[in-house]
Amino acid sequence: MAPPKAQRASDFFRQGRRDKTRPEQDGGGSHSPTPASDQGSDTEALQPPPGDISISEAKMAAMLQKLRSSMKEDLQLAVDDIRREVHEVGTRLNALEEKTDDLCQANDGILDKIRQMESEQARLTAKLADLEDRSRRNNIRVRGVPESVAGSDIPEYLQQLFTAIQPNLEPADLRLDRAHRVPKPATLARDIPRDIVTRLHYFSAKDAILTAQRKSTAMPPGYEKISLFADLSPMTMARRRDFINVTKCLRNHKIPYRWGFPTKLLIWRNGTLTKLEDPDQGMHKLKAWGLFPDHAPPNHPAPPGQVAQEWTKVQRKK
Repeated sequence: MAPPKAQRASDFFRQGRRDKTRPEQDGGGSHSPTPASDQGSDTEALQPPPGDISISEAKMAAMLQKLRSSMKEDLQLAVDDIRREVHEVGTRLNALEEKTDDLCQANDGILDKIRQMESEQARLTAKLADLEDRSRRNNIRVRGVPESVAGSDIPEYLQQLFTAIQPNLEPADLRLDRAHRVPKPATLARDIPRDIVTRLHYFSAKDAILTAQRKSTAMPPGYEKISLFADLSPMTMARRRDFINVTKCLRNHKIPYRWGFPTKLLIWRNGTLTKLEDPDQGMHKLKAWGLFPDHAPPNHPAPPGQVAQEWTKVQRKK
């Protein structure tokens, strides 16, 4: 006989309470999942089985070993390339050092040849200047003769001038081979008359005229603006201009001097003859004599010197 409805409802609720108090067992009846049971299930699902852990470690070790081998091969290739490039650079450097040594030796040889040629060129230049000066040794350069003196009147004008300077000369001694004006440098003013170059037939007459003119304190009346000079080659004149500071100092101290050939100064001082062949030598000598203490010798560019090696060749291992 079926239980009444009220009895069945009471049994249903009692059965529900017993299900809630019954411990959970694997394989039990279904029940509503709780938040705790859900979290536990997710954690268990993320954790691999013990067998899967060992497999992952073996795979990781194999991957690391493969990566290590690949990096080692790449590094070895890079090192081989660097070693090859360093060897090539060393070979080139060796060749450059040997070539530079050869160039240094060749440069030193060229410098020796240049010095030898400079010395020979200076000797030949001095010889040529001396020969040209000897060809002019009978000439006198006359400066200050007015342009109003025509070309045809120049010989007579010069003979009168020379007679006034050196009256002891006979008319026959004043024989002139030629006399003419020379072109004027462009740097001189237009109102300055051109110089006259004349050649006396006798050297003794030329020397007597210049000597008398140097010893006289003034030119004869009517010729005060006239000056006489020895006619020299341009090379000798340029060489003498280099001694201008020395000669000016000697004139200021009234020390006698004369020119020698090739161009050099011959100075008489305290009964001693001093030869000066170089302007720097002359300035040092004047300073030693106490005549020019405040003057410094002119600076000339230093001649090129030999090239010194700045390294030592090292034999590199191949």
